[in-house]
Amino acid sequence: MQESRVTYLDNIDGLNSYLRKNFSTSSSIIFVDSNVSSEYKFDENFNTHEILVNEETKNITTVDKIWEIMHSNSVTRSTNVICIGGGVLCDVVGFATSTYKRGANLLLIPTTLLAMVDASHGGKNGVNNNYGKNQIGTFYLPNEVLVCVEFLNSLNKEEINTGLIEVIKAGFIGNNKILELVYGDDSVYSDKSLLQLAIDVKTKITKEDLKESNTRMYLNFGHTIGHLIESDSNYQISHGQAVGIGILVALEISEKKYNLDKSYRKNYMNFLNHSGLKSHYKFQKTRRELITILSNDKNLNNEKINFVLLEEIEKPILKEIDIEQAMELIINE
Repeated sequence: MQESRVTYLDNIDGLNSYLRKNFSTSSSIIFVDSNVSSEYKFDENFNTHEILVNEETKNITTVDKIWEIMHSNSVTRSTNVICIGGGVLCDVVGFATSTYKRGANLLLIPTTLLAMVDASHGGKNGVNNNYGKNQIGTFYLPNEVLVCVEFLNSLNKEEINTGLIEVIKAGFIGNNKILELVYGDDSVYSDKSLLQLAIDVKTKITKEDLKESNTRMYLNFGHTIGHLIESDSNYQISHGQAVGIGILVALEISEKKYNLDKSYRKNYMNFLNHSGLKSHYKFQKTRRELITILSNDKNLNNEKINFVLLEEIEKPILKEIDIEQAMELIINE
């Protein structure tokens, strides 16, 4: 199976040098988050277009604007489409690239911790619509992902901590050493070795199951509830924060169903408290509205939700739970 190459770089100078050396300015187009371009200077010889997107504008309208830019700039299947931004922009540009003329070369340069360890890997691209989050999408692997740690210097504390949620998720489902590193050092987030450990967990799983027919669902640990919280809050709760709460609920359910050692939830709760992250969310929508949202979830199968739980650390398990029972677990936690 095709794999995405991952290259680690220390700073923006190194990034610009790498791009100049490996990508022709005449056959490349860059889409960059406008917030990023205001803070960092990139090679002006590249054909660069600023895009401002968030969860509320992560939709087909934004994709259509990108398609229009691609058309105006004569993008072909041999063009190098380079995306510099967070997870939302990577999703949108990835989707636009995979569908315009049935695909071009895709290079992702994630600028947030969450995107570096999660969103830019595995080939999932998509947009939101009236039916839910990422309901329209493709599986389309980037040719390469460039991880430049200098971008992390511009992130605020909340962005770092919510990004660490995805790092911790990788620890729970695939490598306990990650948990030891994160819990032991507040500044470890910028350590390339930690980033690589988390990325390796995801890429190993997606290599085995690209299109989420089985084990890739393990990466949804904490996400079923997380997506529900995002939708219920009209995306006022960030993805990382929502998944953080979802992981806490999944750990508690795992204790009840599989006698998971309670120390894992205790240590994780300590992390949330120390980081100033929420550990609880009060749903605003009615039970019936929440069930409707869950019913549209991609992980629904014959009125049952595929819930990712832990039998033990590094041993995730898919548990089919009736949607009504799932609501009881979610609301009562």
